[in-house]
Amino acid sequence: MCPRPKVLKRNGFFLPLFALALATLAGCGPKYTYPADTIAQSIEKICKDENQLDVKARVVGKTVGAVLYLDKLIDEKGQIPKEVHEKMGQVMQAVTRVALSTDAPVDFCMVSIRERLQANELVITRSLDDTKRANADAIGIEESINRTLFGQGRYSPEEGASGNFVLNEVKIEKFLADQIVQRVRFNFSKDSKDDLASSFALVDGAFETVEGKRVFRFSVIGLKSSDDPHSTILNVFKVVNDVLSGYKFLEFDSIEIQDYLNRLKLTIDKSTLLAYQQKKLNDKQILERFVTESQSIQEAFKLFGFNLPQE
Repeated sequence: MCPRPKVLKRNGFFLPLFALALATLAGCGPKYTYPADTIAQSIEKICKDENQLDVKARVVGKTVGAVLYLDKLIDEKGQIPKEVHEKMGQVMQAVTRVALSTDAPVDFCMVSIRERLQANELVITRSLDDTKRANADAIGIEESINRTLFGQGRYSPEEGASGNFVLNEVKIEKFLADQIVQRVRFNFSKDSKDDLASSFALVDGAFETVEGKRVFRFSVIGLKSSDDPHSTILNVFKVVNDVLSGYKFLEFDSIEIQDYLNRLKLTIDKSTLLAYQQKKLNDKQILERFVTESQSIQEAFKLFGFNLPQE
């Protein structure tokens, strides 16, 4: 018997977002129910037969994705209606259900919900291994949601008009970098509900290969006040450590974190992070040994696309 979905409520843009049905409803049935060459059509058929939704599905590399077009994503109050959340959940349930019961190597599931007229888009991306962990209660509901990427943006009108669905393969390095950025942004907002100014933060992150070196780079400008100028960079570092250790990801050479407001930069290599995880280094030692002065706030805003007036 399939497990009943667990329910979680949280204030925010994307949640309650089908109460994590994507992690708890999918994957029931015998192994390899859906052969590799039937993945896309199986997802489309499930969505049509069970929920009367017309989706387009694709498989690229180890990523399975589907897109659903709707007339409207945002209501008159600027909120995403409950029915849109439900449809996104139904599509993700179908994608995950097929991904968990195929002989094809699948690492990631992605669902895009697009607005036909305004070209707005909501995207949810999830690691299939995280879904397996959630099904086995190896990770809790809160952590399961934290491991799910929620995005919004715009898609190319030409792509929508042609009916095409261009699916980009999700790579683990980018997935982890984006997840770290999402967690840092949420951390800024969740503790400052009554002070919008202090919750404002510009956060960016990427995984890059430069001269043969594989580097995670993160930049933050946070207006959250603190008596300790090192608090922001330390908090970001802890998120980075939690995510990389949680996924046991070691395929990198170094990590760079820039706190532009306090003009601080933290740079550590993989061996230093492992020493921290093994309790051979503490927070104070990390800050004392590996934090240096960074660029000015004016240069930082330029990187985020802003030009500040000169004094």
